[in-house]
This record gives sequence, C-alpha cells and structure tokens, in this order.
Amino acid sequence: MWQVADFPPPEPESDASEHPGAGAATPALSRPRHGLTAWAVSVVVTSAAIVLFRATDTALKIEPFLAMAALPVFLLCLHVVYTYLRPDRRIGAVTGGLAVVIWAGLVAGVSALAALRSDAPLIDDFLAHTDAAFGIDTPALVAWVAHHPPAGMVLAIIYATTVPMVFVAVIVSGCMGREARMWQACFVFASSANLCVLLSAFLPAIDAIIHFGTPPDILALLPDGAGRFHASIFEAYRSGALTAVDSRHLQGVVTFPSFHAIMALLTAYALHGIRILSPFAWLWSGLVVLSTIPIGGHYAVDLLAGGVVWGILTMAFRMRLAPSRPPSAAIKRMS
Repeated sequence: MWQVADFPPPEPESDASEHPGAGAATPALSRPRHGLTAWAVSVVVTSAAIVLFRATDTALKIEPFLAMAALPVFLLCLHVVYTYLRPDRRIGAVTGGLAVVIWAGLVAGVSALAALRSDAPLIDDFLAHTDAAFGIDTPALVAWVAHHPPAGMVLAIIYATTVPMVFVAVIVSGCMGREARMWQACFVFASSANLCVLLSAFLPAIDAIIHFGTPPDILALLPDGAGRFHASIFEAYRSGALTAVDSRHLQGVVTFPSFHAIMALLTAYALHGIRILSPFAWLWSGLVVLSTIPIGGHYAVDLLAGGVVWGILTMAFRMRLAPSRPPSAAIKRMS
C-alpha cells in the first residue's frame, strides 16, 4: 500500500516499493521502459488511424486537427526538456503522460468518426439479445433512472467527469512519483481507446436507448441528450452525408466495448493505494460504470467487454515491464 506524505523525493520504483515488507526488493524498473511502451502505442495507433482513414475513404480537415495537436506536441517538448535537458522527474513524467493521453484521445476521436463509414452492419440486435440472455432488462433500468430525476442528474454529472478524471489520475500519479502507475494508465488509455475504435469499424452499434425505441415520455425525464447526443453525427457519417472529419466536432460514437467503463477502471486503478483518494476513486468508478447505461446509452454487455479489455491491457503492461515473472505474479500484482 502506498503511503502518501509531503511529496518526498521520488525513489526508484520496484515491487517492494509498492508492497512494503513483501520481501527482498526486485531490481528497479527503469523509467525509460515505463514510458517507452506508452510512446510505442502512440506510434502504432497513429499508423492505424492513417490506415483506417484510407480504408474508409475519409478525409481529415487538417487545420483544426493541427490546432488541437499543438497541445500534445507542446507537452512532448516539455517532456523532453524536463526528462533529458533539465531533469525533473515529476514535471517530466506529468508532461509526458498528458501528451500521450491527449494525443491518443485526439487520434481516437477522429478515427471513431472515420470508422462509421465502414458500412459494417449494426450489431445492436446481438447486444440486446446478449443483455436479455444475462437477465438484464436495460430499458427497465433506463426507465427507473428517468422516474428518479435526482439520480439521473447525479449520474449525468458523474458521467461528464470521466475524461477530466483521467487527467487528474495522470497528474496525481506523476507528481507523487508513481511513474509505473501513471504510464500504465497512459498505456491502457491509448491502447484501449484505439482498440475500441477499430472494433467499432467491424462491430458498430448505435446504442441501447435508440435501438429499443425508448418512449418520448421517458426521454423527456432523462437528462438532456442522454443516450442520443451522438445520434445525428452517427447517422451523418453512416449515411455518407459527411465524408470529412472535423476535429472541432468530435462525439463519442463507440458503443461496444464501453470506453467510459475502461476509463473509469484505469483511473481508479491509477489512484489505488493512495489514502483518502483510493476509496473515493473506486466509488466514483462504480458510479461511472452505472451511468453508462442511462446516460451513455450502453448495453450491459458493453461494460463487461470494457472490463475485459481493461484487465487484459493492465496485465499486459505489467508483464511487459517484468517479463521474467510468471503470469500468476503479474495477476497478483493487480490486487
């Protein structure tokens, strides 16, 4: 368990540093390896985005994209300065982590719209039947929230905090010298965001609230735009009415798997073990996952798929940094 007090000078991270008293320390994991994996993913997802745009014959409006790309490029420059020229571990880590997250999010955002032009058939029927097979009545959950406006309002607010909390997790972890956790969060964010986009190109779905034909009286009781805020842009790209992506008008259009569920889990895990923050982070994470159905319009199976993606990528990062450990040890480290 991490003990937090007055931001002492960061010490080399090792297994023993995360689990005091666990026995002899294993060799410290080098910081370049921590970040290298996340940077490598950034290169891969950028290449995948280029392929996706070409495969779907989608254009990208360059000027707004470059304007938004200026921030992660600036952060990357700061990362280089404070990592190699004027070393400051905290500033170097935070600027690097934010650069990866913002760049990966931007690439995933534009790629998700391009993926809508793949012409693949919608899988909403399959997702709805899968929920039913698990005994989950998604429309009933949406209706319950609609008839309890305070619950809907709270869930809408929680849902809106998902992305900002990822930034909080990166900043807090980097400032506290928890570089392995910070880079892990960046790796999982970048990998899962773009994996979800690629899956959506082959397995698109519009969402549960629209698919089930939620009655107007129920929609009127839900927070504004709940489950349908993306409908117009979704149809515009699916129909071919829009053929060029403008990064100033991005929308969350991926239903399966749930990227909001992944972000909730990676954020709570990044903050796990920090006294005071950790319990609230996991409580917040649970509320985000719950909000994805009535606010985000997800099917329950989307959340399960998101959890699986998060678990696999989290374990993969640990195994990448400690290849000599057996898989059982990597799994134990996630606890």
